[in-house]
Amino acid sequence: MATGSISSLGVGSGLELQSMLEQLRAVDEQVITRKESEVTSLESQLNEFTVVNNKLLAMKSAALDLSLSSTFISRTVSSSSESVLTATVADGTAVQSTPVTVDRIATKSTFMSAGASSEDAIVYVPTSQESTTGVASQASTIASGAGTLVIAYGATATIEVNVTAATKLEDAGDQANSLVHLINNDIENAGKVTASSFLQDGNYYLRIETATAGGTGEANRVKITTNNTDMAFVAPDKTFAINVGDESMVLNIAADTTMAELVDLINDDADNPGVTASVINDGTASPYKLVLKANATGEEQEITMLAQLPDLAMAVAGEVGSALNAQVTIDGVSYQRQTNTISDVLSGITLTLKAADPDPVSVSVANNDAAIKEMVLDFVAAYNEAVQEVSKNTAYNEETKDFGILARTTLRDLPYALQNMMTSTVKADSAGWVTTMFDLGLEFNRDGTISIDETILSSAISGAPDSVSAFFLGDEDAGIIGLADKVNDYLREVTSGSGQVEAEKTAAQTRIDDLQLRIENETERLDKRYEILSRQFIELDRYMSQMKSMGSYLTGQFDSLGSMLSNK
Repeated sequence: MATGSISSLGVGSGLELQSMLEQLRAVDEQVITRKESEVTSLESQLNEFTVVNNKLLAMKSAALDLSLSSTFISRTVSSSSESVLTATVADGTAVQSTPVTVDRIATKSTFMSAGASSEDAIVYVPTSQESTTGVASQASTIASGAGTLVIAYGATATIEVNVTAATKLEDAGDQANSLVHLINNDIENAGKVTASSFLQDGNYYLRIETATAGGTGEANRVKITTNNTDMAFVAPDKTFAINVGDESMVLNIAADTTMAELVDLINDDADNPGVTASVINDGTASPYKLVLKANATGEEQEITMLAQLPDLAMAVAGEVGSALNAQVTIDGVSYQRQTNTISDVLSGITLTLKAADPDPVSVSVANNDAAIKEMVLDFVAAYNEAVQEVSKNTAYNEETKDFGILARTTLRDLPYALQNMMTSTVKADSAGWVTTMFDLGLEFNRDGTISIDETILSSAISGAPDSVSAFFLGDEDAGIIGLADKVNDYLREVTSGSGQVEAEKTAAQTRIDDLQLRIENETERLDKRYEILSRQFIELDRYMSQMKSMGSYLTGQFDSLGSMLSNK
């Protein structure tokens, strides 16, 4: 605590008054210093209570794991050939070894097109043109004046027809002015294209198409290059339609759509029934092929082509393109499923098929001994950490000649309580193979910790699994509490909000608050006291200074008087 100082105190008297004042206060402050040391110790104690509580909670968690029945019904599953099938297993599944033959794996329906030189290859070359402007009757005129209608066919051929204001759509009685007749009988046509009129929605339209039956590709392309009629022309859309299961997708494909564009149209369509389109490059002379694959396996997901494009012939992609169900044989009975994940044939076991194989694969289910062993070892490790933490903070320290900060708390008895619990007997199994932790390989170490003989532990878990589970779980019907529940219940009480650790923390905090109040009051009392003492010392210094001055004056007077007397 600061005592304050007056730099000139003692100058007048020549006494070490400031030093005396500080020494007096230092003596009085020893009481405060002792209280501050006690506060520091209690704060360290508070922190240690939290550390111990966390260690106990870790042990409680380990005990809780061993108190759950699910811990002892955990299972492992293995496959004798994971390249053929793998498996997962649910807790509680019967221990078994079952031969499974994978006759066939489920496949996805796949269609593939013929090859092309580029992914930009056109999948629909227009081989016809249709007018988009209709007329009321076939005898209606279709041009406002003289001009030509030029039709390009294939790569080089052209058909040029002259039209006038008198030209009609189609008139058998006036062939000289019938556009259909003029096109079909043009000398340059010679069977290249065929023109015809058709009725739609009450109007008549013109269709010009390749004359080659079933003609496709660039050799049969039909295009209007010059048009002096009053009609506009467009290549009609073609339909691409597929069915998957009970869902269908119908696409209207525009002329000159490329393979890559068709892929996007299929994949992005809102009515996509569960297929994925892609373009592959297989490295052949015409390497680019469109592949259409169902997203799911099985016969119910088979793709059916309802309508194909004229320049994109698609067919089932060989043997691998068929939609097949998975098939396995177990105990002489064959089972078919839509997917390669089968979870309803072997109870509690899910099979994932990888490949067909005529040789049976052994699927083996076993107790998860490794998991139980690991939990027991974790339980022991948590016990050791908790006991060591308490012991090192209660033991006598030869160097400091003092006990640990928890020595004067009730927590000092925790190691003994836990030790008694860990060595208690539980007879919940009629066979009585495991009744104490010693039957699981428990050994005491000289430092108070315990260890487990893992050979004995493994032997007990594999050789007497029911006895091990009964030891930790107890028998509720018989009113026998298992070891895990004993420890868990005890530590729940110790670490609860009203438990032993919290009570110690509350007591320590109360003591800290009380000490800090006393320190505050004592400091305030000393400040007032030494404020008074400082004033008194100042007065003393002033008085002593006056006395010193008076003494000097008197000494001077006496010296002067002596001199006067000696001169007479």
